Amino acid sequence: MTARAVRSTRRAMRFDRAGRDGDARDGRRASSSRAPSSKASFTVVIPALNEETRVREAIASARANASARVIVVDGGSTDATVRVARKHGASVVRSERGRGRQMNAGAAAAAAATGTRDASDVLVFLHADSTLPTGYGELITRALAKRVTGRSREWGAFEFKMGGEREDEGFARTCTRRAIEFGTNARCRLFGMPYGDQALVMRRETFDSVGGFDELPFMEDYIMARKLRRRGAPALFSAPVTTSGRRWDERGFSKVTLMNQVIILGYHIGVPMEKLAEWYKKT
Repeated sequence: MTARAVRSTRRAMRFDRAGRDGDARDGRRASSSRAPSSKASFTVVIPALNEETRVREAIASARANASARVIVVDGGSTDATVRVARKHGASVVRSERGRGRQMNAGAAAAAAATGTRDASDVLVFLHADSTLPTGYGELITRALAKRVTGRSREWGAFEFKMGGEREDEGFARTCTRRAIEFGTNARCRLFGMPYGDQALVMRRETFDSVGGFDELPFMEDYIMARKLRRRGAPALFSAPVTTSGRRWDERGFSKVTLMNQVIILGYHIGVPMEKLAEWYKKT
């Protein structure tokens, strides 16, 4: 073989190896940015504690998608929450109290029910005093399939709407409700930080990769959003989850809104979680 032929052969071998390496990298990228299938399955996990009067509506909104699995995770209710949940078609799992712990238990129960941690499964974490919008499955599928910088979205949340508005409510209170909704939705668009009362949604493989929810007294949704935000911006679904406004109604719009911000600031400057939970309960 001539020297020229040897050089030509070596170049061809290098090119072939580079091509195989590139194919492998492309394959890994495709795997990590896989869009949800049009046949994606949905599991709606509803953590509950003494929510007998509200959990029925949360379940009904989730079951509007006929193919969705609905799991209520009870944290030790002393009322009829478990009976109501079963009566209205949800599977019930019992767990120790704590929303983060309960949501992890629901995700684990979903995996156990199918016998696999299906990458096509989409997890929807819905508070027991919230309801999903009509057609939520289609909204999620479309939004997560949209590609941003070559990748499909891994997680998202719905717009926020405060429920419980009364017909005889005054103009000022109505304006305050709308202002809170506007501020919440603007925060999500600007900073990509939705909270749990907007129903956090994520692919099963994303949930597993971030280690699930931190099992803390509270703020599990805020900390989960921070973990997910590091992986990419959320998809914001173009319809609202309606969440009970009872906390604002009972304790005052200004007080609750201000204390929420104080608690977040306290978290970032290192105030112990137990102390923050104490502040929250007093709000």
